[in-house]
Amino acid sequence: ENYLWQWTALASGGSTAAYVFLYGIYYFVAKTYMSGFLQTMFYFGYMSLLSLTLGTLCGTIGHFSANRFVRTIFQNVKLD
Repeated sequence: ENYLWQWTALASGGSTAAYVFLYGIYYFVAKTYMSGFLQTMFYFGYMSLLSLTLGTLCGTIGHFSANRFVRTIFQNVKLD
């Protein structure tokens, strides 16, 4: 039995944020022509805020849906 399923559900939903942030790094290096310290800090500052928000949102949705699924499954199990 896996009693740590909550963290797995949160991490699987939140892993979307890592993908978005890594794509943001690729986009910054390959597609944009930004130079300078201030532009770089603004870009990565807003990118990290966006990734953190997206990770929190997707992780929360993943946790709530897994929680509902587990509760629905175990609600129908009868232990005699």
